[in-house]
Amino acid sequence: MTELPSQTLERDLENGDRVHIRQGQRPISHLVGQSGTIVEVFRVPLGSCLVRIDNDLDRREWFFYRDEVATYEG
Repeated sequence: MTELPSQTLERDLENGDRVHIRQGQRPISHLVGQSGTIVEVFRVPLGSCLVRIDNDLDRREWFFYRDEVATYEG
């Protein structure tokens, strides 16, 4: 019997979480691979958030869906 690979279950997003931007359904290619900090989490749409990207001199906040960010410790 073939064993299915386990899926990584990520916890809910929280303000202050450190995240990496990854490719999701929307093309934001110039931000993929960047790191940042969540400044606000929205429950509608579920798990969406505003992220302040590191080294952004304008200190903009970017809207991302859950599939576009990966949390990390750092």
